[in-house]
Amino acid sequence: MTAVRERQARLLADPRSAEPRARLAQAMTRSDFLLRLSRTTAALQNPHRALAGLTTLLVDELVDVALVSVHTGSHETVCTAVRDQPSATATRLLADGGRAYREAIRTGVAEEVVVPSGGPGQLRVLREWLGDEDVVAAVDTLGVELLTIRPLTARGHTFGVLVLARGSGQGFHGSWTFVDELTERVASGLDAVLLVAETRYVAGVLRRALEPQEMPQLPGLDLASFYRVARQSERVGGDFVDVHAHQPDDTVLVLGDVAGKGVEAAVHAQRIRNAVHTASHVDRSPGSILALVNRVLLAEAGPVDESLATAVCARARPVAEGLRVDLANAGHVPPVVLRAAGSVEVTGDADPMLALDPDASYDDRTVVLGHGDTLLLYTDGVTEAPGTTDRFGEDRLVEQLTGLGGTVASAVVESVAVAVSEHLADRHHDDMAMLAIRYVGGDR
Repeated sequence: MTAVRERQARLLADPRSAEPRARLAQAMTRSDFLLRLSRTTAALQNPHRALAGLTTLLVDELVDVALVSVHTGSHETVCTAVRDQPSATATRLLADGGRAYREAIRTGVAEEVVVPSGGPGQLRVLREWLGDEDVVAAVDTLGVELLTIRPLTARGHTFGVLVLARGSGQGFHGSWTFVDELTERVASGLDAVLLVAETRYVAGVLRRALEPQEMPQLPGLDLASFYRVARQSERVGGDFVDVHAHQPDDTVLVLGDVAGKGVEAAVHAQRIRNAVHTASHVDRSPGSILALVNRVLLAEAGPVDESLATAVCARARPVAEGLRVDLANAGHVPPVVLRAAGSVEVTGDADPMLALDPDASYDDRTVVLGHGDTLLLYTDGVTEAPGTTDRFGEDRLVEQLTGLGGTVASAVVESVAVAVSEHLADRHHDDMAMLAIRYVGGDR
């Protein structure tokens, strides 16, 4: 305790009556403390850990009580440290009760609160400002006489408050300039931590929204997909797969590739998926769906937007002969049909890509899948995967599929994925996506 008191005294002593040499030594000590304070906050990018590290450092070297509260959205995170007690952090809704320091956050005005000596008045003030009963009990034994309340303001916005207190007979007289500088350091450090945390949270929400969804379980269909992005660190890319059924026996499937990579491309891919969902409520024909999506993309495109995309849209419905699949192709690589007997058929030519021509039309082409037949949709990241001397190519794809007739959909995409990966080795590659639709209904 003596060493703690000595550290506090060096940092918070009134420098005005000290010798020049003592004032210089104190200035150096304060500068060192503020530097460690900034480093402690910056090193802990998790808000809870940053608050705990900050209050612990303050109590270890400067004060007897330290409370930091930060407001983020509808929540408040509070961390409190008291001499000889472990720090405690809690997050609660702002609506769950109020504390006096919230007015300081609202107004951005600092204040000093005198704590009555003993009796109900002392406990009332401590409860009003500190809230937690365990904290109040611990602070009560210290004989705190004054709480200094410092709003935390950065970039013109007050987002929290710093509450400091010292034990009986120990105040802040003559040290207000240092306390103000300390508050500025705390505010700028925590603001950076919260900004990083918010950015990570938004990025996480965005990625979860953009990542491919699990394949639905649909009667008569065995579905499997494969997805590999060019930028592994971003986890999302411009290739996209989507399957939705308005009715169990009427399914719309789309697979496509937008220009670009990473999050920006994934956002554009999500726009196309949304447009396909909407268009399918208007007209279930794949050609009509792509035509409407094409018009939407051109209408929404900005002057410098890169909105070009290719896509294959399919509508699958059981018929007497098997599974009827109507296909429309907007500038995409042609899907292939893997028959249960082992033969492979490449579908027809493509119509214009999306967001290129406002007058583009897209024709429906029909293939019928018998029991065990598979339709494979894929992006050009598969056939364009570079090897030692050449691309993977359509011929290799057909060769790889030829021996897979009648196998489950997951085995088809996994087999192709392994072959492409071996051909690719460690080379840079484009986004890749595959969707296999195997018909398992009808007569066996």
